[in-house]
Amino acid sequence: MHQNSATLESQLEKVRELESRLTFRLSVLSKLLDKQSQEFLEGTPLNLSSYRILAVVRTFEAISISDISRFNAMDRGQVSRAAIELEKLHLVCFRADAVSKRKKLVVLTDNGHDLLAQVQPGFDNYRDTLEAALGPDDLSALSSGLNKLTEFISRD
Repeated sequence: MHQNSATLESQLEKVRELESRLTFRLSVLSKLLDKQSQEFLEGTPLNLSSYRILAVVRTFEAISISDISRFNAMDRGQVSRAAIELEKLHLVCFRADAVSKRKKLVVLTDNGHDLLAQVQPGFDNYRDTLEAALGPDDLSALSSGLNKLTEFISRD
């Protein structure tokens, strides 16, 4: 029994060590959030990356691939490939930028707006549930901490 207890204590210490690493915890939390969020997209042609691209396009109405890439912290090539797939699904279209003729802007189609309207309630309810679980004080502290980390990590 002593060896079993020692083994359990050793395992517990290893778990504590992992959980003391901020980057590890953030990575695990990110994966858990993604896994649960993906459920809201079941039955649609979207994955989370495509949904996030559509959400950014909806917010800005017309936006370049480079700007989508920056807002989503995604590789520009990945955004470009995903946008082309979204165009094939008739969820977005491309139009020329009035300022820079070489730049193409991504715009939601009516189908894109409709699909987002279909899945958005699930995401909104999930956000509300998470915010309620934290409460206003912890939500404010989390937001402040995330802002600080984002600023620190984003500086070059």
